[in-house]
Amino acid sequence: MINPQLTEEQRQALDQSHGLVEVDEEGRKYVLMSVEVYRDIMGVGTDEELGASLKAIQEGLADIDAGRTRPFRDVLAELEDV
Repeated sequence: MINPQLTEEQRQALDQSHGLVEVDEEGRKYVLMSVEVYRDIMGVGTDEELGASLKAIQEGLADIDAGRTRPFRDVLAELEDV
């Protein structure tokens, strides 16, 4: 996992916005959040749960890059049958 350093401006923005910032930079949008906000949103309390959550996201992104996806409507139809 990449571990970039935050700028002082980013730190201040996170402090002022309770840990969640939307950034629009040169037409690209990003969300920057503190680990505390991420844990709260995702319901991950322990460091082990946090690591597993981040790993699952990375694996999901790798699946997308590799073309291992399914149409959302197909997944919904499958879930409705459960």
